[in-house]
Amino acid sequence: MNTKKVILYGLHILKNHFLTTIIFIAFMYLYFSLFRGTISQLISGIVISILYLYGNFSSGRYHAKKRDALPLSAATLSIIISTIPSIVFAYLASKNVSLNDKGLLKTHWLNVVYRLWNSPFIGIFSYADEVAKNMHSIFPIVISYWIVAAFLPVASFLGYVIGILETKGIVKLPEYSLFPKKKGQNKKQGKTGKSY
Repeated sequence: MNTKKVILYGLHILKNHFLTTIIFIAFMYLYFSLFRGTISQLISGIVISILYLYGNFSSGRYHAKKRDALPLSAATLSIIISTIPSIVFAYLASKNVSLNDKGLLKTHWLNVVYRLWNSPFIGIFSYADEVAKNMHSIFPIVISYWIVAAFLPVASFLGYVIGILETKGIVKLPEYSLFPKKKGQNKKQGKTGKSY
């Protein structure tokens, strides 16, 4: 049962990443219409990266606080499983990065696949391309690939750890909700003060 839960949680993280990618690709045209300058793309890329980081953090925190949550070791294994595609793509894409005589990125299908797989970070990639062009080096692009590959596991792991610490009462972070709770959703309190 634990093996099944480990695989299902890993697939859940991958599903969230995939859905985020699809949604972002849908707004790709609008993104490039609004953010044309290099600095604008960097700023928007950082904002989107923070939102992505928070989304994965919140998801990990939520799953750690569930009644049938996985222990940290099993959850870590799930996160590693979900990270495998990004690591493989980052490695292959990094090995196939090259610049032309003008310092511009040469299009290679592995670079395209990696950037589509991590489309929320397109602003980071665009900025790295400009830096690489000025430096006449692929180093900034390769570094951006590996930094982006680390976002998903780091955010998910931190969220899960915080969720476990909250469950044990060691840490308490504020809860944010976009919608007010209905009256019927108020939980009863027992003698211990804990919700049930």
